Amino acid sequence: MPTSKPLRIGVIGPAGFGGSYLCVELLNRGHTVIGISRSPQKLGKHERYIPRSIDIDDVSSSELAKVFEGVDVLVSEYGPHTAGADALLYMPFIETVRKIILAVKQSTVKYFLFVGGAGSLHVPGTHECCVDHPDFFMAYRKAIATSEAHIAYMEERLGIMGTALRAYRNARIAKREGRATADDQKAIEEYETGIKRKDRATDFIKAGRAAYMFFDGNTSFKWSFVSPSALYRPGKRTGKYEISVDDMVLEGEQESENIFEGRLTGITVSDMAIAIADEIESESLTYKHWSAIGDISEDRPAPAYLTLEDTKGGSK
Repeated sequence: MPTSKPLRIGVIGPAGFGGSYLCVELLNRGHTVIGISRSPQKLGKHERYIPRSIDIDDVSSSELAKVFEGVDVLVSEYGPHTAGADALLYMPFIETVRKIILAVKQSTVKYFLFVGGAGSLHVPGTHECCVDHPDFFMAYRKAIATSEAHIAYMEERLGIMGTALRAYRNARIAKREGRATADDQKAIEEYETGIKRKDRATDFIKAGRAAYMFFDGNTSFKWSFVSPSALYRPGKRTGKYEISVDDMVLEGEQESENIFEGRLTGITVSDMAIAIADEIESESLTYKHWSAIGDISEDRPAPAYLTLEDTKGGSK
């Protein structure tokens, strides 16, 4: 594991999914964490946790830059998911990312890590983003529908999207076991028709893909663009991961017309936090667009959010 002197690390979205796990990981390593969001105090209290409350959507880049004062490294775990499925939009996400980057450039932040999504990763052997491939969303929905851990996480985090996914999962299980009713078959057809027409998360995932264009080839600030692998969910902390630059990692050989089907890889939010914390300390992937994969074979529901009570020392 990389070693580093204690840093002052800002985390945008500290009480969210990836942000809460990252904050706990960083505090357990001895760093000071500055939580930046509308309600950063939701994460809890710790002697090395400093909440700075601000509504990023409602301030200028100059005002936001002031909030970044005293921050050595900044990590954006920004996402609208706490507002529910209806917040998964292309706009204002892109404008907010633009504002954060402008604020970073006006601040004294030395290294900026942006956590995007798997959609910007390339189809292996090409320069095509996965989210732009016609086969991606169907394979993705089928893959997460096989996981109880992923469905429980989506129910907790996105409400109706998780509920619909569970109904789809139950119908597919009934079909596989030869006990599907007409209602089950209808549920499968309606869900898959909706994906083919336009997956509900399409716009938001495309926004994450477009956000990378602010970084690609840009050397006016020091950055690293992090894309967690497709099956990113709560789960066991193994402490092991593998890095991939630019490409989405697919496992096995292609066995159907869909290049992604049955081949998507993932990582637990705990292990992704380790990968990001390691990069903060080592700075080995600067100016890189990278992903990490890990072991997600233990399919058990786990919390979508941590609090500072989950640090080694507990809340203080």
